[in-house]
Amino acid sequence: MSFWEKVEALRAEQNTSYRWIASQMGVSETTVSSMRKAGTEPRAGDAVKIAKALGTTVEFLAGTEDNGYYKKYTALKNALRELLASQ
Repeated sequence: MSFWEKVEALRAEQNTSYRWIASQMGVSETTVSSMRKAGTEPRAGDAVKIAKALGTTVEFLAGTEDNGYYKKYTALKNALRELLASQ
């Protein structure tokens, strides 16, 4: 998965928008859209802001190996959802 494919997967999983990510970064939605359309990894500072907004690391977003992070994140999120629903 590429950087932006991972961003998209996390964004969809968290039910957030690129507008929200942009607001967390302190930039316009157009800026994020331009970065996505370029298809390249963003500058280091922007990558850090994107990762922070999504609750992940730059290493995960930029890495070529998944190292199970996404699966662990999904399992934890689902377990938390079930725990909250049972209360």
